Order: sequence, then C-alpha cells, then structure tokens
Amino acid sequence: MSEEAVETQAVKVATEAAEAFTDAFYTALQGSRHTLADYYIPHQTLPDGKIVPKIAWNGNVLHDGPAVQTFFENEMPFTHYQVHSLNCHILKVAPIQPPPTNPRDVERNFSIIITVNGDVRLEEATKGPLRGFAESFVMVPNTNPKVGHSWVIQAQNFRYVV
Repeated sequence: MSEEAVETQAVKVATEAAEAFTDAFYTALQGSRHTLADYYIPHQTLPDGKIVPKIAWNGNVLHDGPAVQTFFENEMPFTHYQVHSLNCHILKVAPIQPPPTNPRDVERNFSIIITVNGDVRLEEATKGPLRGFAESFVMVPNTNPKVGHSWVIQAQNFRYVV
C-alpha cells in the first residue's frame, strides 16, 4: 500500500470505528449497563509508568471499566442519550516499514480521539430533566479482540454542559 493509501485507509477505519463505538456505547449506557466494562482497556501500567485507563466522569475519577459499570448500575438514574455531533481524529500514527499490504495492519498502528456532544435525559425517557453533555475518548485497538470490542477506551472525560 502506498503512503496515501495507508492514510486513506486509516481515516476510513477511524471514522467507521468512531461511529460504531458511539452507537454501541450510548446504547449500552441506556439499556445494557452490565456490558460497560467491556468497552475499556484493562487496568494496567504502561511501559512509561502511566496507569490506564484514565476516566473522569463529571469531575469524578473512576479507575477502570468495572468501576464505570458499577457507577452506572448502582448510582445513575435512567438515562437517554441523544448524540448531536461526533468527530474523530487519528492520533499517534507511526510509519510502518515495510508498508502494510493488509488493511487490518493499518488499524493496529494508531489510536483515535473521539469527541461527542449531545443531550442526556435523566430519570425518564420523555419528561425527565434534559442536560447537555460533552465527552471525549481516546480509543486504542483491543489487544484481545475475542473479549469485548475492536476498539477500547484508554481515556475518557465526560462533562455536563451548563
């Protein structure tokens, strides 16, 4: 694959991954909260000493996917999310030598940042309080694709919009 073909493939993969993730994740927040932990990278220390995942939910630090799942199952009321905008960008593209011949090899060579804005209705689907929200994710390829999703959350920041 030429460098241009690799870049084109990476943009296509990132866009499709962002759209698929956003649809699945916000659906899970609404009705499949028992699956939320599967959306996150396992808690670990990276070679540079950083601990992942990094999760901030409206100013509260949650330490890993199971903590997010427990928080939503036990403390959050019913939620209905409506995404108004979605954007993604490729992060950390590294040149692959020799150039890949398989599009799947391109996918394993970068991470994605996804930004989402929308509204969340709390407590009741049609009449509950409506709040705006902004959320960003850093997604990385799942190194164990037999478990969970193709892309998993390495960092997340959710904020209600005033």
